Formats: sequence, C-alpha cells, structure tokens
Amino acid sequence: MRPNILLFLTDDHGSWALGSYGNREVRTPALDRLAEEGARFANAFTPSPVCSPARACLLTGRTPSQDGIHDWIQENVPKYGDPDWLAD
Repeated sequence: MRPNILLFLTDDHGSWALGSYGNREVRTPALDRLAEEGARFANAFTPSPVCSPARACLLTGRTPSQDGIHDWIQENVPKYGDPDWLAD
C-alpha cells in the first residue's frame, strides 16, 4: 500500500499560534476543525525556524549548512533575487 502523506506548510507558524493548542487570540477555524476531527501532533521538526531556510530544506532535502541558506532571502539582494532557483 502506498503511504498517504499530507503536508501543511505555513511560515513562522508555531503550534502555539493555533486555537486548537490553546491560543484564544488567533482565529484558525479550518486548522482547529482538522485538529478536532483528525489527529493532533505533539512533536514536530524544522531545520530552521525561519521561512526561507525551512523552505529550501524541504525542497532540496539539505540542511541550512548544506544549501547555504541560513536566513530570510531578500529578493532585492541580487545574490538571492537574480538566480533562477529552479534551473537545475
């Protein structure tokens, strides 16, 4: 049987920012409903708490020290904004 994999990718979104985990200020009805009707996870992993390195790790399978992206990529910086990242 092939595995079912469902990936939720959100930027800068810790579990503390969900109503289903106790936050009463942030409204997350769709995610709260999924948590209520499905499964809630108590452990998670990210190679970086910053969006750009985490995305790069997901897409390349490499860690920040391997792909060289350690912080948020500013597109107006030519080193990061000019390359065609999907060319390879």
